[in-house]
Amino acid sequence: MQRSMRLPFGRAASLAGKRSRKRWTASKVREALSAYGFLAPYLIILGIFTVIATAYAFYLSFFYVDFGFTQPIFYGFTNYQHIWYDLTHNGTFLTGILNVARYTLVTVVLQTSLALALALLINQNVRGRSFFRTAFYLPALTSSVAISLIFIWLFNKEGAFNYILSLIGIQGTDWLGNPSTALWAIASLNIWTTAPTFMLVYLAALQDIPDTLIEAARMDGATGREILFHIILPLLRPTTFVVVALGTIGGFQLFDQVFVMEGASGGPLNSTLTPVLQIVNTAFKDSLMGMACAEAVVLFIVIFTFTILQKRLIDTNIEY
Repeated sequence: MQRSMRLPFGRAASLAGKRSRKRWTASKVREALSAYGFLAPYLIILGIFTVIATAYAFYLSFFYVDFGFTQPIFYGFTNYQHIWYDLTHNGTFLTGILNVARYTLVTVVLQTSLALALALLINQNVRGRSFFRTAFYLPALTSSVAISLIFIWLFNKEGAFNYILSLIGIQGTDWLGNPSTALWAIASLNIWTTAPTFMLVYLAALQDIPDTLIEAARMDGATGREILFHIILPLLRPTTFVVVALGTIGGFQLFDQVFVMEGASGGPLNSTLTPVLQIVNTAFKDSLMGMACAEAVVLFIVIFTFTILQKRLIDTNIEY
């Protein structure tokens, strides 16, 4: 008669735990491989056209490169010395940075305020909310080139905007040909097209605020103004930082609207010249690819610095 083999309870439990851990690990590995399989196309594109391209641009910034037709010549920090001379002697690159800094300051403030106002408006329980949400978001779906062409017609000296002003007795100007108005005409375009995107960001954040907080404040006698400034806006600080940071990055990277509406010349008296437009001109017009890469590196440092300052100025810590 055979005696059945029985393991002590503790040892059996240990072996069972090891088997379950093995199964759990294998399952997690399969899930991770599946996830990375779906992410692989994006990661490959990101690696080739962003990570590798950025690293190679930083490498080329230390060389003299004439668009790649001759062997690159090591320049050391010569390209950066030229940029420093430009920045300290009111050169075109400094003009572009100053233009885009003024542009970004105005557009970020206005588009953030407009996006928040639109989000608060369509967050109300009113009839036709879905229609207004779609209508407000339509400008963000339109091609920037198409919108730029429409605004060229609107801001033309004989365009629709000046015609409307003439109806109330105001003589218009050549908005895109006047150095004092060209940049702000382009800014109005970007405010109109960018605010709807940030409106959706704010709307998602508003819908994430617990209704119990609003109801408790109302029961305590808080007015709508007090609820807005003491509850809603403080809880939206992380979202505001994201909106402001993305708006700043987009502002410093302004290019396509300026290129379509003003051309590569930078507008009247360089009033619409931007750093990205200057980089494109340096690379493809002057055939100085190494210098263009150095300018791109400097622009990255400027954008990164502004983003860090915004992170320090905007308190993103919230407490319920």
